[in-house]
Parts: sequence; C-alpha cells; structure tokens
Amino acid sequence: MIRSHMQITSVSRALFVALAAGTLVSAYADPVAPTPAPKTDVSPAATSAVQANFPKRRAATPDSLKKRELTMLRKSVTLTPDEETKVTPIISNYVDAVQAVKSDAVTTTAEKRAKRKELHDQYVNNVKAILTSEQAQTWETANAERIARLREKKNLPAPAASPSEE
Repeated sequence: MIRSHMQITSVSRALFVALAAGTLVSAYADPVAPTPAPKTDVSPAATSAVQANFPKRRAATPDSLKKRELTMLRKSVTLTPDEETKVTPIISNYVDAVQAVKSDAVTTTAEKRAKRKELHDQYVNNVKAILTSEQAQTWETANAERIARLREKKNLPAPAASPSEE
C-alpha cells in the first residue's frame, strides 16, 4: 500500500510540474497565435521567381493616374498653358470613367474591356482635337513606342495594330 501511495504521489507531482510548466510557458507566449500559411501547389522557388519578375506595386489612386497621364502627355508633347487647361478635364473624366467601369461588379470582363477600349478611343480623339497635328503625331508615336517597350518587357506578342493604342 505504501508503495502504491508513493507511486500516486510521484505521478501527481509529475502532473503538477507539467501543468505548472505549461501554464508558465503559455503565460510568456505571444497571445496572438500565428495562423498557418495556406497550402498551395506552387513551390517556394517558383514563388520567389515570380516575385522577382513582378515586384509588389501600390494600388494607383485616381489622382495619381491623372497625374501620370498628364506627365506622359507633357513628356511626349510640349503643351501650352492653354492646352494644358483644356487637356486636364479630359484626362480627369477619362480616368474617372475607367475607374467606374473597373469597379462595376455587374459587368463581365469582356464587356469591361470593350467599354474601356471605347473610353480610350474617345479620350485619344478628344486629346488629339486639342493638340496641333505635329503634337498629335508626336504623341501617337511616343505612345506606340511606350507600348512596344512594355510588351517587350513582358515578352508579349504585339496584337493587330489599332489606330488608337495608347
């Protein structure tokens, strides 16, 4: 009987020590448990290669898009102050319309693409109406070169030429 009592006491003592140790460990542990990463079929090497080719970009705001569009126009064409004041609302309306199309949850991707192309064609025609013929030609050439550089960078084949590519 004494022997079984000693065994129970030593087992109780061991349980108490384990319980106390676990309590102390959990008291010092981070209160927010890390969530496990979702499992994917992509290997870590492939993921890092993709991230190296496409660095993380910030989402562009409508204001930054408008500023970028005006900057690209200024880079390719020297605008007079009068031309700039006429072009700025055209750029603003274009960017706002494209953002509205992109955020439309009802429209299909193909419909969105068609609407954005229509908006872009209208935008190009409106800007060309303000520019002189030399400026319009220079702007069109600069846009074609920019698109060629972007396609080359992405290694995409050039589609059939369209008259109003940006």
